[in-house]
Amino acid sequence: MKKQLLVLFFNIIIIFGSVGIITNLLPLMGNVTSAVSSFAAVNISPESISAQLQSKISDYIYEEEVNTTNTPIEKSEEVMNKAGSKDSNDGIDLTSTPKDVEKLMKNAEKSVSKKDALGKTSEEPYLGGGTVIEYNGIEIQSKIPAEVYKPDIGSLLKRDSDLIIRDKTKPAVLVYHSHTTEAYSLLDLGYYIKSDARSDNPSRNVVRVGDELVRALEAQGFNVIHDTEIHDRDYNSSYDESRKAVEAYLEEYPSIEVTIDLHRDDITYSNKTKVKPTAVIKGKKAARMMIISGCEYGLVKNFPDWEYNLRFDLQVQSKLNSMYGGLMRPILFSQRKYNMYETHNSFLLEIGTDANTLEEACYSARLFGDALGRLMNEKYVK
Repeated sequence: MKKQLLVLFFNIIIIFGSVGIITNLLPLMGNVTSAVSSFAAVNISPESISAQLQSKISDYIYEEEVNTTNTPIEKSEEVMNKAGSKDSNDGIDLTSTPKDVEKLMKNAEKSVSKKDALGKTSEEPYLGGGTVIEYNGIEIQSKIPAEVYKPDIGSLLKRDSDLIIRDKTKPAVLVYHSHTTEAYSLLDLGYYIKSDARSDNPSRNVVRVGDELVRALEAQGFNVIHDTEIHDRDYNSSYDESRKAVEAYLEEYPSIEVTIDLHRDDITYSNKTKVKPTAVIKGKKAARMMIISGCEYGLVKNFPDWEYNLRFDLQVQSKLNSMYGGLMRPILFSQRKYNMYETHNSFLLEIGTDANTLEEACYSARLFGDALGRLMNEKYVK
């Protein structure tokens, strides 16, 4: 039967003799793909979980301040219902919910109860402090005094990034998670429960979201490394621990150009309402994302090349805006270092908050990977 079908198919090609018709016929042959994901169960002690929930500041780490009042934000942000201007990624379905996430959602529906709610969730716009600088729809939320440094977005875009991809067979991107146990809600209920905030289960936390980012980048033809090791067993040393992993990977794979520390945010008001930044892309809810770009200022020292990262961040933001308008929050620019100094194309990416659902975060990760992959292909020197 298979032989007969092939003969018939090639006879059709000979009869029609048209590239356009052949192109339309090829999808009819079908394309069966499969993906198998396995996650190792990791144990973590209650004492470590408690430590993870503590806030911290070191000489180079500054966690985002949370606006704990319901005061108006500096600049209104529209949650846009604008579809991306590009078609779906050639290699994966960008909009469908992954089967494993769908299963988690169905199981959660059986056990969740409103009596366990700790507070409401809100999709209202949120910005926080700082001054918003805008250029052609690209926004930077700067927390650096203008007299010290005021980003000239137009000029920085013209100078372009330092990114060049020379060999797509070698690892070009490293995705990792300094706060590995940061997790998401499973259901969009209008409220949240305590168990949603942290999880050492990689099928529930930012590791699962990172899988979707990696999948989208690989579909664009790139070799990507995903570090899934838990780095926040001791929350206060999480960046020190993740830095060791980053430097080990960079030493083993010097071809890595881009490093992405994927997190999720936490925006909680004093009345216990949690904000879940949301956009609607192609008719589907997505968690809004924020790139964090740091600089050498104040207590942040030994970060002389920080502007390379900002130039790259603006290129990425511009690409996302052109493809999936409304998905990105303004780039947060402030006195931070994290592990951004490891390459000229490093950034921290916040995908939603703990009030966003895992499905929304996974969708956003695929969209981000789609756009970043296309940008990187523009930087590929054959």
